[in-house]
Amino acid sequence: MSTPPSSSPLSLVRGGGRLLGSWNVLDAAGVLPGAVRLRLERDTDGATLEVVVSPRGGQALVQTKVGGVSYKRFTGFAEKEAAEVTRSFAQLLDEGAVPLAVWFPHLAMEATPSAGDRARFAELVAAQLRLLPGRVEGASTDDLLPVERDRLYFDPPGLAEFLAPELAVDGAPVAGHVLRTISLPAVGKRQALDFHAYLLELSSEATGDVVRLRLSAQGRDDGFGRVGELSVGVLGHTGDLDGLPPEVASLCSWLLALLRLKHSERLEVFVPTRTEELRALAWPERTDGARARADEAERSAPPPSLNLAIDSDCGQACAFCSVKSYVRPSDGGDEEFERILHQLRAARGGGVDEVRLNGIDPLTYSRVLDVVAAVRDLGFPKLAVYSPCRRLADERFRRELLRRAPPALTISVPLYGPDAATHDAVTGTPGSFAQAFAAFEALRAELRPPAKLRLSTVIVRQNARAFVDVVRLAIDARLPLDAHVPYPMRQTTRDPYAESVVREREIVERFVERAGEIHERDRRTAIAMLGGAVVHPCLLLAAEKRTRLPLFGAREVRERPLLPGTEYRGDQFVHGEDGGQSDAFAVATVACPHAARCALAPVCPGEHYAVYQSLFGLDEFQPVTAWDLYATAPHPSVVPHGG
Repeated sequence: MSTPPSSSPLSLVRGGGRLLGSWNVLDAAGVLPGAVRLRLERDTDGATLEVVVSPRGGQALVQTKVGGVSYKRFTGFAEKEAAEVTRSFAQLLDEGAVPLAVWFPHLAMEATPSAGDRARFAELVAAQLRLLPGRVEGASTDDLLPVERDRLYFDPPGLAEFLAPELAVDGAPVAGHVLRTISLPAVGKRQALDFHAYLLELSSEATGDVVRLRLSAQGRDDGFGRVGELSVGVLGHTGDLDGLPPEVASLCSWLLALLRLKHSERLEVFVPTRTEELRALAWPERTDGARARADEAERSAPPPSLNLAIDSDCGQACAFCSVKSYVRPSDGGDEEFERILHQLRAARGGGVDEVRLNGIDPLTYSRVLDVVAAVRDLGFPKLAVYSPCRRLADERFRRELLRRAPPALTISVPLYGPDAATHDAVTGTPGSFAQAFAAFEALRAELRPPAKLRLSTVIVRQNARAFVDVVRLAIDARLPLDAHVPYPMRQTTRDPYAESVVREREIVERFVERAGEIHERDRRTAIAMLGGAVVHPCLLLAAEKRTRLPLFGAREVRERPLLPGTEYRGDQFVHGEDGGQSDAFAVATVACPHAARCALAPVCPGEHYAVYQSLFGLDEFQPVTAWDLYATAPHPSVVPHGG
């Protein structure tokens, strides 16, 4: 199954020039599930017709040996003529004038392969089959066909054996694509562990683009098409379901055809039920020198993080949080632990160096200490823990976690105020401050480098005025503070976010009101902490011009900083079977109306929460000109020497 004799499915269809006298094929596309759409145009008057060719045996206007033919949309003429042109096109398919089966062979195959079907298929695509590895020139059609299989062990090595020799890792191309890996997809945030689907990653010979296909068993995914209990789908295609790129549709078609030719009536598919039954998480296992060097090259870049969400109950009712309204807190016990182990093994095998332990409260999970030990045993050098941290007030638990964790441990303790009255007003949980602060004090005393302690806070209505106190607490403890605003977890003004959010401009104003309480030597550090929370720099610049405090100049400059809640859109985190954020939460945003003409656009998120806009509008955010920047001079009186 090597590359067909022209550069693309579209070029092959076009190869015969005009069709039916005055019709030309404008483009081709895949139509899920499993059909091919050809768009025709008549050059005499611009009339158009969409012809859809589906696998044999289904409903169609005309059945041909290359599939069932129907029409869909048409312009410039009546439906009767559309039917007539479609029938004429179907005749061309039967005569071989449009050799569609060379690119989309599954169209010509019956749903249940038979001996006659195999021979007929071989005749249609004989030129292709003679290019199969190990085939002899001049061999009979029977010799050209792949060998039927009676058994498939559904794991990466089993799939590699089943698909070979026609489709082999780093072998001959199929429809212009070379298979690179077969792997169990990463289990994403809040997904159950499942062994019914695997990721096939292929690269285009022509462009180098990567295509990810999903091969599933036991009816878990219809996708592009199915043979028996096996099915082929496409990962990462979020566009028009009637617009699958023709090269990708052709690749799916060839894979589906190969499965049908290898699928005997006696085929037994064994699907593992436990990780221990997998002979490998991926194929190949990357044991040769070339792959080891490739792995080393990958590791030379900043590694991604595994975002490991554990949704055990936190026991709090924070004013800004609605996560428990759409994710039911639970302790998954042993089953959850197996899912977590799979994620850890897959991530470490892919070169991930850091695990971020988060969720509702990962520290209340019954097997969290086993998770921490697994992180270290699997060789992750770094672990970061994000939790309400109340459980770390328990000395026995805290010391056991520190004993099991990798040395480069980071723990972030959230404090929403300097005292119980403020903190507990945010959490809605009396006594929560006492536990969180006890954990904070104990960790300050017990953590040793390279382990790190951080503080975090969320600025809401209940604690906005106390933000300066939290800043002073962090500075006195000589700890970094991660301050941010809340974000809506449901995209509606009925979310608790609407009752807790404070305008960003108001956060800046309240900080300015109390800035004099901060010692001058610490003021620049404190202002930088404010800049971490208020990520729209236009507000800081306007306040600096008003107050002469370096609210804009002292902030950390980051290119395109992210709004809280949008972090998991980036590729620095691993979660989800397609490597993206398909299963990770990401808040809805709207573009800033001034981004195109603002001088600060490169250091601004360039967007706002959609719910924030609904609540307050966006008038407080104004574009900044280059002149505004030139006119804002440094102010030595409030900037430490050398700052």
